[in-house]
Amino acid sequence: MADTAVAQRSVPHDLHVQPPAPPADRGDLHIEARVYSQIARQAALEVPGVVAHSVTLGSLTGRNLPKALADSDSRHPSIAVEIAIGWPSSAAEVSASVQHHVADVLTRLTGRRPARVDVDVAAVSPSELLLTEEVAEIVAVQQDSPEPVIARHDRTPRSYPAAGLLAALIGLLAVLAAVVIGREYAVAQGHYNSEPWLADAAGWVSGTPWQTWMAVVAIGAIVVGLWLLYNAVRPRARTHRAITAAPGVWTRDTDIARRLSAIALDDDTTVSAGTTVSRGRAKVTVQGQPGSDGAELQERLDDAVSWLESPPKVVLAHRAPPRPPVIAEGAPA
Repeated sequence: MADTAVAQRSVPHDLHVQPPAPPADRGDLHIEARVYSQIARQAALEVPGVVAHSVTLGSLTGRNLPKALADSDSRHPSIAVEIAIGWPSSAAEVSASVQHHVADVLTRLTGRRPARVDVDVAAVSPSELLLTEEVAEIVAVQQDSPEPVIARHDRTPRSYPAAGLLAALIGLLAVLAAVVIGREYAVAQGHYNSEPWLADAAGWVSGTPWQTWMAVVAIGAIVVGLWLLYNAVRPRARTHRAITAAPGVWTRDTDIARRLSAIALDDDTTVSAGTTVSRGRAKVTVQGQPGSDGAELQERLDDAVSWLESPPKVVLAHRAPPRPPVIAEGAPA
């Protein structure tokens, strides 16, 4: 006959389990309004259809979306959430989902149900999934068609030529010169009774002895002439970057910066993010939560620009305060 061993937890006979203290003796819990705001913002980002949207100087003006504000009522706060939805999501459906999800998350994490959740749809932005599907559809159509739908061309989008502005300035000066010459002709023919300008100016210049300032004017004229010649022949600056997967499709550095900022804001450990793209470098400045390092975020940012023909080098400037030390129970403070 087989023996059966049963393991039981040994309990000392002299051990007395203390019942939990009454709620009145446990102390008070106070939650700051900014905690409710941060939780509501993160909860809004979890709702399908809500996208991270940043605007110029958003970190200074507070227009980075989603944005949440809570009042000072610590028991049942009122929450106001501003969101950006991805096209073509339904504003009514996404707003209702944000209301329910924010209320449920706040109740679950803080134990306090908000009095109300107001949702304001402040922007509509193309979602990352939609853009990816559109590019994939273009590539699929081009690969299946016997003739290329989009042909690659050598005309890279470039900035407006500096010579164009100079041509407008020179044209304005030519019009003024024509007015002055017309006036001089009218004075010489007796149609306009006035003193001639050009004759008096030429006489003054011809009768003026050599002075030092004339050499400065001559050198300045040479410099201006060389500068005008350089602007006439210099190549225009490139303003867009080609997308490898879709020939003939280009994107701006501003859009790349917004995409990198949105990816950084999607990270759970990110508090705020901003991106600056210049030439071959994209600097992403991230303020993280205490103890975060941003190692995984760097890989996601590098993958986000890998589909560009000339991707910029992503430099992540991650700043986060150190994680507060954990004090063991019973240890002296």
